[in-house]
Amino acid sequence: MKRTASSTSGPRPRAQAHPANESFPWLDFLEIDNDVIDREHREAVDQGNILSRLIEERRDWPRLLAVLQQGRARSARHFATEDRILEQSGYPESASHYEEHCRILAAYDAILAELEAVTAPQPQHWQRAMAPRDLLVDHCLKDDLRFKSHLMHFGPKPR
Repeated sequence: MKRTASSTSGPRPRAQAHPANESFPWLDFLEIDNDVIDREHREAVDQGNILSRLIEERRDWPRLLAVLQQGRARSARHFATEDRILEQSGYPESASHYEEHCRILAAYDAILAELEAVTAPQPQHWQRAMAPRDLLVDHCLKDDLRFKSHLMHFGPKPR
């Protein structure tokens, strides 16, 4: 019997998850060397991963909105803590970092308002719900890692 590509290829691979919806692992290079900030960043990653699972499952819109609202409140508390630590440590870019926090919270508020108005979520709404996580990951990678060396040399290390 002549074999064809379809008869020898075996089971079809599972569809790949969209990269934006995949869990975001905590990586050692994300450590800022400040216990308070690092703990809060890990909590944010955990919450982002809960959000990813809810988006992937697409079953519980009210729960997803609640996680987004909790994430917004957690972000505001974290930003206040981070701003205080940066100011106390004499970080020269603390004012611009504070402004970036304000920009992120305003964007988060706009996304929340948009999604809270949705009663019958469509695929684009579920995908839009990932935007706050993307904002926060981008901020951590782009802005927070910039003050890492400053805190390692000049900042307090609360235990």
